[in-house]
Amino acid sequence: MIDVFSEGIEQDIEHVLRNRDARVNEQHLLFGKVKNNQSLINAKLNIPGPIKNNFYLMELFNRGFEQFTDGLEIIQKVTWDFSTGPEVFAIVNQAPENIKQTAIKFEDNNEFGRLFDIDILIYKSDVLRPLSRSEFKEPERKCLICDKPAKVCARSRTHSVAEMQQYINKLINNNLELLWN
Repeated sequence: MIDVFSEGIEQDIEHVLRNRDARVNEQHLLFGKVKNNQSLINAKLNIPGPIKNNFYLMELFNRGFEQFTDGLEIIQKVTWDFSTGPEVFAIVNQAPENIKQTAIKFEDNNEFGRLFDIDILIYKSDVLRPLSRSEFKEPERKCLICDKPAKVCARSRTHSVAEMQQYINKLINNNLELLWN
């Protein structure tokens, strides 16, 4: 059995915050290229603990993103393979509302989807922001471990990092054939 979290560069809050600032800059840069009936997607993984990226997580991310974008016309794509986690920014030829509904279905129904954070960005009131599930009358995302809303478990630290990493390890180990074929 592979221990996914035995490899990688440990990250701290400073690295994560610097990455967030770079992400916002990239989003603004790319959004200027989006035309009518196109969308800007920003996809990343929700990985608990200090290891956010390595070979296994990058492979899972790449396969999952391929599954999510299957059938979409990608106009431009920027991929980040940073130690803070893999990320993709993609402009696709489809309206934001349609892509958000596709993202919700992927996050809720794909085996890897619960690990993904897929934002579909729009400008509203002069602010670049992601469309939210609530705008589509969709329930909040569920926790990796239980059926409670993920935010509730995260806020109260219901599950340990080790417990969440164990879930991710099991998911990857159960899907090795799918990930590497």
